[in-house]
Amino acid sequence: MNSLRTSQYNLRRREQRARESLDERFQRRSAGNAADRLRRARARSDQQMANRVNSQAETNVSEHDCGMMTEICNFCQALYWRNELNSSNKYTKCCHDGKVRLPNLAETPDLLKELLTNNSLEARNYQNHIREYNAVLAFASMGAEVKSPPGNGPYCFRIHGQIYHRIAPLYSNERFKPGYGQLYIFDASEANSRRLENNPSCLSSVMEKLDALLRTINPYAKSYLQMHQLIQSNPTVNVKMIFMEHPDLDIMHLLPGPRLQPYLSQMMANHQQIGIYAFIQLERVVKIYPH
Repeated sequence: MNSLRTSQYNLRRREQRARESLDERFQRRSAGNAADRLRRARARSDQQMANRVNSQAETNVSEHDCGMMTEICNFCQALYWRNELNSSNKYTKCCHDGKVRLPNLAETPDLLKELLTNNSLEARNYQNHIREYNAVLAFASMGAEVKSPPGNGPYCFRIHGQIYHRIAPLYSNERFKPGYGQLYIFDASEANSRRLENNPSCLSSVMEKLDALLRTINPYAKSYLQMHQLIQSNPTVNVKMIFMEHPDLDIMHLLPGPRLQPYLSQMMANHQQIGIYAFIQLERVVKIYPH
């Protein structure tokens, strides 16, 4: 029905315009042009007015000073501005009146502070190649199926599926060179020589200092060496090392077993733990606990 009415209306307009004289057609078009010019003029006027208002708003903004953070939480000593008081005249955005308690962060070792903040040759080398140092001193390698997007756009690191870690057994075999956690059972000089083979940009002096630091403070490095020493002193006893998530348990446990399991690493569904065995090739694990 509506389409029929529209067609009839358009037909009548065409018939009216066909009967127009030249003067009538000129007047009609002039009126349309005048209305169009008026609309454009109003639009320009509105835009100019908006620009003036925005300009005035930008120039008339007064400076606001929050002052110093002089207010202190009575429970965790977090700093606040005075105006952050809630309706109960309390500061509760930090620890909720002492209900939330977080352990203090461990102090950063002096060696890492120096390497990250100094301007010495060793510090600059560490800062420029920090990813290489981190990778070669790690206990597990990262794995993922990398799928770069098509085209010539900016670099984008895109993966397909899951990110996982590969963790090695305590001892390598003839197919694989020792690496990652396995190197912490080696003498420090030999371990660092192996690390530097594929990382010529790293300085041996920096590698030696970082290796010594990890052997001193890292629980994983200590546990790898402890497992190695236990096997050397008791070669007939089968041993596996367990990474456990439970916060009330020790980070590592060395548990004698009746036999070596036929898996490198093992995810326990109920306890979220990973086993490190003496032998077997590299495999993947999804998570590493507790760190």
